[in-house]
Amino acid sequence: MAMLSHGGRVRTRNEDYVCCAEELGLAVLADGMGGHAGGAVASRLAVEAWMGCMEYVVAHGVASVGDLRMAVAAANQSVYEEALRDPLLRHMGTTLAGIWLSPVRACMLACHVGDSRIYRWRNEVFECLTRDHSVLREQSDAGMIDPLAPGSAALRGLLTRAVGVAACVEADVAGFPLQDGDIYLLCSDGLTDMLPDSEIADVLDALGGSPRLAAEHLVDLANDRGGVDNVSVVIVSSRHEGRLGTELG
Repeated sequence: MAMLSHGGRVRTRNEDYVCCAEELGLAVLADGMGGHAGGAVASRLAVEAWMGCMEYVVAHGVASVGDLRMAVAAANQSVYEEALRDPLLRHMGTTLAGIWLSPVRACMLACHVGDSRIYRWRNEVFECLTRDHSVLREQSDAGMIDPLAPGSAALRGLLTRAVGVAACVEADVAGFPLQDGDIYLLCSDGLTDMLPDSEIADVLDALGGSPRLAAEHLVDLANDRGGVDNVSVVIVSSRHEGRLGTELG
């Protein structure tokens, strides 16, 4: 696993937060939102709560879909209660995308809220495993708008679900079979708004065996294209064994 978070070329604050526990097969990413310092606080609290919950579960047994839902609920409670305590943090929230991989059971469990995404590169096929919780995606799915039409980009950042903005939140959780050679990518929209899927896939194909290099290259490309938002990635590869990455700030 390797992870990297960068503030981008425009924003003065990085409101993304990422964390991995490679030995437990856990990775999580959050993209915060909110006035003042709220976004940065929300993403950190959500990731810490989710990871703390999942680390306990995996260290004591095998995780389930219910455990991932419980971890998202813990993240939501942590953010929501902090916003109630501090008036300066009112209305803060965050996306969240997290995975647990079990090579022994040949499965991967994934959860997400918001528009941070989880992708898989397998056998020359690049696939998004998540569905954005955004106004643009919902109106596009309903046939109400062409996502490529002028003006549709303004709807991309309007989320229909986020962690911490209400007392409860519904996460999408699913399980997927693992295969040798799989490469997984968790990313904030600072990457996908700058790079097309085809270019991201090319990077994973070329560098996926070295997650650190792939993460650095993707972030550099996003910044080269303008870096208008914070950009964060987590890459998990089964092409190599051993520890391949640690956090870069």
